[in-house]
Amino acid sequence: MDVETTNKSALRTNPTQGVLALAAAFLLGISAVLTAWSAYREATASDQVLRSYAQMQERISYANDRYSLANSAAAYESSLFLQFAIEAGTDNIDAAEYLLTVMDEALYDAVIWWSDIPDDVLPPTPFTDDNPYVPDLYSEQLIGEGDAFTDEAENLRLIAEEAEATSDRYNLANVFFAVVLFIAGLTTIVQRRSIQVAFLSISVLGLISGLVLLILTPGWASLG
Repeated sequence: MDVETTNKSALRTNPTQGVLALAAAFLLGISAVLTAWSAYREATASDQVLRSYAQMQERISYANDRYSLANSAAAYESSLFLQFAIEAGTDNIDAAEYLLTVMDEALYDAVIWWSDIPDDVLPPTPFTDDNPYVPDLYSEQLIGEGDAFTDEAENLRLIAEEAEATSDRYNLANVFFAVVLFIAGLTTIVQRRSIQVAFLSISVLGLISGLVLLILTPGWASLG
């Protein structure tokens, strides 16, 4: 009889203990779920970072290959033109005409355009911006391909940096959730009601901060 009376008295003197324990358990559960989800999204963002940087390096390699080929092609085109100019300038018509047959269509058109210009305004070479056939040259086509790969690499760099920033936000959210897990866990151990309330208040604040940060992160609710 005395034991039953004592238990009832304890319940009456600590009517909020059960509520506080339930609140702590709820915070622990929610924080654990949010931590797992945020960690999953962080891993996905990190994969995007690695994948984008790898693709960026690949595009840069492609661009460098195109630029290298463009330099070789430009040197070959310049060499053919120089030989043609020498032969034409020395009235070696047969050799000059043969060199024209060796040229591809774009270089041929560019050289013919140049040769038709009056001597008083004749540029040193046909490789000028005024020549409408220059963009069709093989070397220029390769440069265009290299520029396209460079642009792709730049876009991939921006994607990687954005994914990296997103990954950092998920990591920061996880820090808030980890603090909530720790403090809410302490709440289940501490017996003093005032300390429990203080710990729960801090836990709620941390949970809200982490949740807001998570929600404001682009793609936080995506499964992919």
